[in-house]
Amino acid sequence: MKKLIKFLLIYFLIMFVYYVFVYDIRCNDLSVISIRIYNIVERCATFFPIVMIILYFRKESWFVILCDILFFMFVHLVICVIVEKKIDSNLTEERPSMVIPTVIIKKQDFTSHHFKSQKVWLKGTGSIYNNTYEMICGSLGRVGSAVYMRFSVECSLGDTLIYLLATDTNRKRIYDFAFYEGEDFYTYHDYSLRKPDLVYYKAGFNVLYNAVCDTSTIADSTVLLSFKDVVGKDQIVKYSIKGYPTIPDTFLIYRNVNEKLDTKWHVCAPEINTPENRAKISDYGYIFHYDICSKQEIEFQCPQIKNYVEKYKERNK
Repeated sequence: MKKLIKFLLIYFLIMFVYYVFVYDIRCNDLSVISIRIYNIVERCATFFPIVMIILYFRKESWFVILCDILFFMFVHLVICVIVEKKIDSNLTEERPSMVIPTVIIKKQDFTSHHFKSQKVWLKGTGSIYNNTYEMICGSLGRVGSAVYMRFSVECSLGDTLIYLLATDTNRKRIYDFAFYEGEDFYTYHDYSLRKPDLVYYKAGFNVLYNAVCDTSTIADSTVLLSFKDVVGKDQIVKYSIKGYPTIPDTFLIYRNVNEKLDTKWHVCAPEINTPENRAKISDYGYIFHYDICSKQEIEFQCPQIKNYVEKYKERNK
């Protein structure tokens, strides 16, 4: 009995140290070597009970040891899942998180050890976060229903789905994505000024230009838009003008300075391609979803955003 108590105390001590002092490290800005070391520690924390079981039942037959390993590992993994879900949920409430719109594309009943739930496949509907996400959860509605997915954005080991956020009063301000910190909601624009480094790596910054439309080149409802980008290069972009009752002389066009997220040129929707918005742009400006801002306004409020633009210029010279 004393031996069993000793092994249980060792087990809970290791679990306590791992989840209190180690598990949260994955949400720090780790180097590649640190991530590999963390992965090794994580696997050791997952499978260390096997060694303890072999030591405890070493005098038993291998068949008994194998049965004990299967049973106790199942109990151990259940405990790990419960603890990690609780910790991840708390981390999302405390740390920055992102919310994106998704749509349910597939559902399947899921039963595990008398626990009935559903396996759900969600498709992101944004321009950056448009992957398919799979999760086990309760009923979310019918296939085709729109839901919002919220996940941590600080973990360097990758995005971790935490839970789903039902539509709320902020849904019209989310567009492709938005941010939470604790219970506070932030738009793309507002959070960029608050935490530009985090936003750059998760969403980037879109630099906006006034592009002149050459109506003499119209062919098959396609025009050429010309402008000089922030690097100083002359750019020409083809654009379809189908749906325009009248063709404006100037179009607003933008591109992300984080090439890892997006490398395409995008022309603004007609409803924001207005003279008032075009007047805000000198040699360039910024766009945060439907918010168009001058470079002076943004770079005065947050010089770090300008630093990312300068780095983009250096990379593309």
